Amino acid sequence: MFVIVRTMKVEKGYIDSFKERFSKTSPLLKSPGFIKRELLVSTKDKDFDIIQMMIYFKDKKAFYVWEGSPEHIALHRNKDDEHNKKPEGIIEAKRETFEVIATQEHE
Repeated sequence: MFVIVRTMKVEKGYIDSFKERFSKTSPLLKSPGFIKRELLVSTKDKDFDIIQMMIYFKDKKAFYVWEGSPEHIALHRNKDDEHNKKPEGIIEAKRETFEVIATQEHE
């Protein structure tokens, strides 16, 4: 499994706007090899929140298929699309990729 992790440090008060943006349908959800997308939040810091978006693919090849797909390319070409606008409230953001090497599940 291949996982994209987007970690965003955001100003307090913006979690709902990220939840709303996340809940919108996306062509990603129909991409071959896409497994799931999760939105995680930590509100423990008094000055900011941390939001992580985890995007799971069957493997790295499935991610590259999505990245090179006409649907993904079209999202980035349309500069008026919300996908290309930096969400309000972001203090900093980073993107990392991981390959899952082990998993344990409930017995």
